[in-house]
Amino acid sequence: MKKLFVSFLFLNLLFACKDSASENDVFLEIDVSSRTLNFKAEGGSQSVTVSSSENFYVSSDHPDWCKPTISSYITDNLKISVSKNETFENRVAIVTVSADGAENLNITINQAGIQPVLTVDKNSVSVQFGKPEFTLDITANIPIAFDLPGWITGKEGNTWQNGKKTYAFSISPLPDGLSYREGSILIKAEDPSIDVKSASVSVTQKAIPKIIAHRGYWVPNYPHNSLASLQRAIDLGVYGSELDVYITTDGVVVLNHDATINGINIEQSSYADLAGVRLSNGEPIPTLQACIDLIKNQSITKLIIEIKAHSTTVNENRAAAAVLELVNNGGVADLVDYISFSQNICKELIKNNPQNRVAYLNGNLTPESLKLDNYWGLDYSITTLKANTGWVKIAKEIGLTTNVWTVNTTADFDYFISMGVDFITTDYPQNLKAILFPE
Repeated sequence: MKKLFVSFLFLNLLFACKDSASENDVFLEIDVSSRTLNFKAEGGSQSVTVSSSENFYVSSDHPDWCKPTISSYITDNLKISVSKNETFENRVAIVTVSADGAENLNITINQAGIQPVLTVDKNSVSVQFGKPEFTLDITANIPIAFDLPGWITGKEGNTWQNGKKTYAFSISPLPDGLSYREGSILIKAEDPSIDVKSASVSVTQKAIPKIIAHRGYWVPNYPHNSLASLQRAIDLGVYGSELDVYITTDGVVVLNHDATINGINIEQSSYADLAGVRLSNGEPIPTLQACIDLIKNQSITKLIIEIKAHSTTVNENRAAAAVLELVNNGGVADLVDYISFSQNICKELIKNNPQNRVAYLNGNLTPESLKLDNYWGLDYSITTLKANTGWVKIAKEIGLTTNVWTVNTTADFDYFISMGVDFITTDYPQNLKAILFPE
């Protein structure tokens, strides 16, 4: 009986040892450091090697985007495929590897979210002439929104689409009296919780230089300082038509550039002495009164009256007084600007009718000096402003208007447009208009 008990005990121990050995023979290993795989937002596949003494199985807790697949290869026999992450959030999945009789092993799958992208093709825009609009090429993979100044409007179709898109904007007209204004467009994520840097574009709107026809629109076959050239300037729709005036001994203000016409000195003659004078188109020498009568019926084109320097201060004062009387009695004060080379004439105009606009022509006074004497603006030659390139900027800063004369080439048009003058006086107003207002 004792021997039988010992034999039984031995067999039990033997079988117990065999069961233990069998369990220890089952193993499961994965060749992944820290059992973690990292994927970019674009997704993709990675393979690992699973070693197991038994058949093994895999599962994913997020099979909709993380899919493990077993192959019959000896190595790299487990492929884990991850689809593209369409969100901006990181995501995590757990792939579980199991085998009968072995402890389950987990692989952590980390996938980054899409990096939000918001870029714009430029950081500044300047709009001066041509169509009052501009475009921006914006690249964004997130819905975007705009913060706009009140004078900038997004055009129809500015809805977000993924990727690069051209967005169009329009600008309202610059208010009278402003030579420029500045603002900025802020482009930002529509969802403020998305961590992406906003983009900013500065926008500068410059005033379009106003066109002044020099001695009227006379090119090519009309006389200077004629009613015909004035009418053509009105028909062209420019800001102003410049003309030159002298006063006769009997107080009639007439148009002519030089002090004499057909050998007759105007300020030393009566109007009757000029009665026989004819311009090249047959017109008699025009009077300022006739010009006033012509502009009364429209509201676009102004008379830019240059009162010529006369031989005496007395005659200059007579001319200034007579011009002001004609303009005021004619009810066209808002359709007239004044210019002169004579400081005396300018000061008479400013003193006796300060609400009117008076600009100085001679070019020998700084903007600061003009401001102290209550001038409305400076009206200087090409040569003067090219020699004093900072004067236009200074004039704008202190509230003076700026005009340049006489500009006739495309190169000079471009130069003074870029300089930012308020007015350009030219013998070719039609050419400048074609540049400023292209069809």
